Amino acid sequence: MTADPEQARVSHRDRLRAVKALRESAREGRLSDLTFMSRLRVVVDARRRRDLQSAVSDLPPAGLWARAEAAFQAWWERTFARPGGIPLDLRLPPAPGRYVIGRDYGCDLRLTDDSVSRRHAMLTSVDGQWMVVDLGSTNGTRINGWRLQVQTPLRPGDVLDLGLQRLRVVG
Repeated sequence: MTADPEQARVSHRDRLRAVKALRESAREGRLSDLTFMSRLRVVVDARRRRDLQSAVSDLPPAGLWARAEAAFQAWWERTFARPGGIPLDLRLPPAPGRYVIGRDYGCDLRLTDDSVSRRHAMLTSVDGQWMVVDLGSTNGTRINGWRLQVQTPLRPGDVLDLGLQRLRVVG
């Protein structure tokens, strides 16, 4: 007769693995503080492996491979994902000049989204036409889905994506 692995007693190593999985999930924001504490109590009180499994079975795998996979997924979304949601209206300034858009407090138009660089893009007026240029931002600037490579004109109705922040140019 073979022993059921779920009925086996919990070893110290099993508990440590479960605590590590809980700690990493809490750190990544997958578990609230209250959920983390209640599951930690289950791990501490567990007598059998099946009790441990109930505390960690819905968590993603812990370890180097899982972190690498999560990092790749985040990179993929930053690089190829299209911004969604309702765009903010961007009203072009009435006076010609140069206006910097970014997260920095010194920018003329400040956006708080983390995907926007500190100094992301600049609007300039050239012969009465508003132009936008990317300032070497990390997540790029797009107009109507096309990534900017050079200074590009803006027209009302254009959709400007700065990282994951979406703006619609109005009047």
